[in-house]
Amino acid sequence: MSKQPTVVFMFVLSCSALSAFAGYHVPAVPPGDVVMANDEELRVVAYWAEQSFSGELPADVPFIRLDVLRQDHNVLRFGQSCMETPIRIGARDFVHGLGTHANSEILVHIPGDAKAFKAFVGIDNNEDTGGVRGSVRFFVHAGDAVLYESSIKRGGEEASEVLVELSPGTAALLLRTDMTDDGVGHDQCDWADAHFVMADGSLRYLDDHQAPLLLETDRPPFSFRYGDRDGAALLAGWTRDVAREETDGARVLRITWTDPDSNLAVIAEVKAFKQYPAADWVVYFENRGSAPTAVISDIQALDVSLRTGHPRKAAVLHELEGDACGMTSFLLKQEELATGKEIRRAPTGGRPSSISAFPWFDFEYEGQGFIGAIGWTGQWASHFARAENGPTRARAGMEKTALSLEPGERIRSPRIVLLPYSGDRTRAHNQWRRLVLFEYAPRIDGLPVQLPIALQTFDRYHRGPDWATEAGQLDAVENAARLGCDTYWFDAAWFPGNFPNGVGNWSAKPAEFPNGLKPVGDACKKHGMRFVLWFEPERVAEGSQIATEHPDFVHGGEKGGLFKLDDPAARRWLTELLSSRIDEYGITVYRNDFNLDPLEYWRRNDPPNREGITEIRYVEGLYEMWDELRARHPGLWIDNCSSGGRRIDIEMCSRSVPLWRSDTNCWDSNADWNQAQTAALSGYVPLHTACAWRPERYLTRSAATGGLLCQFDYRNAAFPVDTARALIEEAKVNRFAWYGDFYPLTPARTAPDEFVAYQFHRADLDAGIVLAFRRPECRYKGLILGTYGIDPAASYEVEFVDGDGNSTKAIQSGIDLGDSLQLRIDKPGSTLIVRYKKSGT
Repeated sequence: MSKQPTVVFMFVLSCSALSAFAGYHVPAVPPGDVVMANDEELRVVAYWAEQSFSGELPADVPFIRLDVLRQDHNVLRFGQSCMETPIRIGARDFVHGLGTHANSEILVHIPGDAKAFKAFVGIDNNEDTGGVRGSVRFFVHAGDAVLYESSIKRGGEEASEVLVELSPGTAALLLRTDMTDDGVGHDQCDWADAHFVMADGSLRYLDDHQAPLLLETDRPPFSFRYGDRDGAALLAGWTRDVAREETDGARVLRITWTDPDSNLAVIAEVKAFKQYPAADWVVYFENRGSAPTAVISDIQALDVSLRTGHPRKAAVLHELEGDACGMTSFLLKQEELATGKEIRRAPTGGRPSSISAFPWFDFEYEGQGFIGAIGWTGQWASHFARAENGPTRARAGMEKTALSLEPGERIRSPRIVLLPYSGDRTRAHNQWRRLVLFEYAPRIDGLPVQLPIALQTFDRYHRGPDWATEAGQLDAVENAARLGCDTYWFDAAWFPGNFPNGVGNWSAKPAEFPNGLKPVGDACKKHGMRFVLWFEPERVAEGSQIATEHPDFVHGGEKGGLFKLDDPAARRWLTELLSSRIDEYGITVYRNDFNLDPLEYWRRNDPPNREGITEIRYVEGLYEMWDELRARHPGLWIDNCSSGGRRIDIEMCSRSVPLWRSDTNCWDSNADWNQAQTAALSGYVPLHTACAWRPERYLTRSAATGGLLCQFDYRNAAFPVDTARALIEEAKVNRFAWYGDFYPLTPARTAPDEFVAYQFHRADLDAGIVLAFRRPECRYKGLILGTYGIDPAASYEVEFVDGDGNSTKAIQSGIDLGDSLQLRIDKPGSTLIVRYKKSGT
């Protein structure tokens, strides 16, 4: 019997009724709902971080520690065969056990008070072995003693029982499997029902509570070379110090390995979050000796083995395109990683999300995976390589490093953030959104920044004769206030030489702005609006004030080029200049653009034997300058622009917000691209904004996120002020939902014949919105689809607002809203918003 949606009542209003959804706030903390990690998920990641970095585990861990010393094919599996099938030996099925493949060695740390070890061993009976193939011998060792040795076990044979009585003081057992003379083919074998018998008679199974992660724990998850040797192998022989700290949000580890010969210290600062199943780390290298170190090279902040065992099952790398100022910007893409294959990524020109790569990703294998971010505002590179026998190695770091450190010198790696998951990828991505929003995003007055509703008309008016003047800008501020904006944005038209030839002249044009920009800032303050002002301090034009007066501060000298943020003296000078302008002009949002690929400047200026040092010092200097500006000016926040969205990485998102997420905003008619960008970016980056050029619902709804940028033609006598005010008010009402969870309801593509829908849900408010778009060439008038976060036992107040602003209200059951929401759009090139709120909230 098909289910028909039930509407309790419905009526039509002449205009949008907004009051039921007004007044929602930006949340300070995440909701405590089923999206958040449970205790077991949190423990798994905390134990992984502890064991991987420190090599230690708390005494009360609920699982038995296993160290895989060797497995020549596939990976060790818990409670299933290495072929990812239920454990079956001969005709007998087993619920518990370890699935391995010869040749293998598994070191099992014996829990206290264990009296005996028991298991059943044999060749796993699966489609590959066919009940006839494979032959293995099993051994149990304690130190040099062999406590058990099986006969040759062949495919199809029943399991043999293993019973080993444990002598007092035995700390570990080695479970070993060896191939026989017929080779390693089909040698999939099981330690079925493997457990310890405890002194009280209870049983502890080796597979119980083992981490369901793709990530291995065999060594610290980073790597480097020191001289001609593998640094990860060297660390085991260096002195090690482990310090632990508890903060409100995380358990913090600081592990220091020190080379006794050179006094090179390698320091890993690691956070395991208390509310999120995620870990964050940065690795530092510090020369604490009295002589230069050997060359440190190939620094990989991420270097981890992944348990992608089955050679005939593909792993998948989900990611976004980098920003290319075009229809491909931030589009979702995925690539399968088969055995024997590799995937390499690196951005273009030293900007981390530029064109060829994006430093946020999701690696998935058979329902498990991890979401990751590479925090490096420079030239990072990643490499996913899958071996012929199944496992994958994931690596990421700076693309090129090979440098010796001077005494007292210290450098850092890129930041790595990983959130492992098992099961629901959509839930994991919303955990990730919450992690970024509540643990990384800048805060003002204790809350994540409220994205602006801003008037920004540089691209429309900057060539006009009287717009970029004091009078023109004061008029613009008045119009922004009249339209209901909370922010006024003055872009690159206020300094001598204009854009782009005047970059490096960071004072107001004296003729056009005889009083500087303070009157503009004061006018914004009078109206209670933020004041955004554009700078591009890292690029210096020939003939500009900086190139002329401070050529020593520029890579390129008086000819112009890249400002030397890698030079502490130059950086301090620039910080002072920007800080003074922020005070003088009353800037509340400092907009930092960067329209230059810095990579070749960095590499050309590396001294001999110091490859990568200029980039490292530059990136460190950028972070230091922004941190200093924010510290000096409480309440200031930073807009991160780089030819649009070419520097969107987790380090930048912890200090700033990409308000101009792509230069596709620089011209009209990109509404469909805006929809696709929103649907793709929102799974990784919760805060970003885009621009609408005309006050039309299809355009403003396509651009609006938690904020909206308006490139409106307000100087035109025929400009529809009332329409613009209504659309800005609608964006304000909707913005609450963008601080919630994101659910793509249709694919994120750019084709003009698509029907597109996505949902933002506030679990703490039991409310949200669905945005739907019927693109200009779409033949479909609607969809019936399910939504997320809906309580099926509740009823909901629902409002449908069409592309003409007409509002229809209804009371719907949670079952209907959650399972069969009807999205009907009669006209191509139109849109529908559905707002919902649980009744009684």
